[in-house]
Amino acid sequence: MTKSHILLAFAAATMTLTSCFKEEPLNAECDIEKAYIHVDDPSEMFVKTTDTLATTDQTVNVVTFSVRKGTDRTAVAPLFQITPGATISPASGSTHDFSQGGVTYTVTSEDKAWSRTYTVRVNEVADHSPSYDFENFFLEPDKSKYYIWTDLTEDGTRLLNWASGNAGFAIVGGNKAPDKYPTVPLEEGYKGHGVCLTTRSTGTAGNLFKMPIAAGNLFTGEFISNTATTKPLESTHFGSGDFCVITKKPLKFSGYYQYTPGEKVTNRKKEVLEGVVDKGDIYAVLFRNTIKDENGNDQVFYLDGTNVKTSPQIVAIAEAGEINETEEGWKKFDVVFKYRTEIDPVVLANRGYSLAVVCTSSIEGANFQGAVGSQLLVDELHILVDEE
Repeated sequence: MTKSHILLAFAAATMTLTSCFKEEPLNAECDIEKAYIHVDDPSEMFVKTTDTLATTDQTVNVVTFSVRKGTDRTAVAPLFQITPGATISPASGSTHDFSQGGVTYTVTSEDKAWSRTYTVRVNEVADHSPSYDFENFFLEPDKSKYYIWTDLTEDGTRLLNWASGNAGFAIVGGNKAPDKYPTVPLEEGYKGHGVCLTTRSTGTAGNLFKMPIAAGNLFTGEFISNTATTKPLESTHFGSGDFCVITKKPLKFSGYYQYTPGEKVTNRKKEVLEGVVDKGDIYAVLFRNTIKDENGNDQVFYLDGTNVKTSPQIVAIAEAGEINETEEGWKKFDVVFKYRTEIDPVVLANRGYSLAVVCTSSIEGANFQGAVGSQLLVDELHILVDEE
């Protein structure tokens, strides 16, 4: 090899080595990934130990802790796990007065180009009425793409207890108007507003992910949009969150609906299933909201699309029955909860049970099977509980 060739080879190797040591780009994310409160004796402040971990709603940037009634909320110091490299202000672990409402925190990305504002709340636990009239809804705050539903406390605070797959549709469904999403407000429900759930086509992008349809759905819990295309069944966290906890034994589930099936049921491969007629689904599930880990410690538990009717954590379920095509307006259902195991009154009193209420326009929508155009109208859902 000539000297010139040796120099060229050395230069090429040096360039390659330099590229290997090229700095990684700074992180542009700015999320609160986890929030918790550390106290020496959690039982003095919280009903159960898992309540030390907050519920974080990334859709509307709200973090909620639930503490015992009478807890001093004037000097609380939440701790935060945030996106690697990001910063948070006020600082994690700093003490603030949460007795008069939420405190605003700002998370700034590592590259300083992005920031995200969160409202952190420390609320006293309360028994929320298990009645749902769907009168309170708003457009998601970032880009106003789709609607979000919430129930309200007596002082007008949003519970943020309802979720839908609308955030997932925003990823694969294209740039649609809010009223073209799978789950939208119904102007004339059974009484006041209701909810309209429609099975939609997800178009070209949906086909790429082998998700050709998106059933309209609405459920108490949380929807995790960042896993919607990779783990869709695990993105629906049914019954997750403090406001899905129930402290009185459910007895009956009732409400009103109308249903119109779409013309052709297709499967995930977009094959038409001849002779199959689409159906809707409405049900409520009572389940234990903690589970023991390998060390015997309680961990937060919720249902998802893989186990919402089959999990051994389920205590009782109430299903509205077959949701077929309806005629002559609204149809009422009124069904009892069927208990699989006895309810434990001590666990119930200590907020150990949660309730998931689920509605969908295509009963097999979680498996991307259904008929485009299937439509379920829902209103005035109610859970009758044992008041004794």
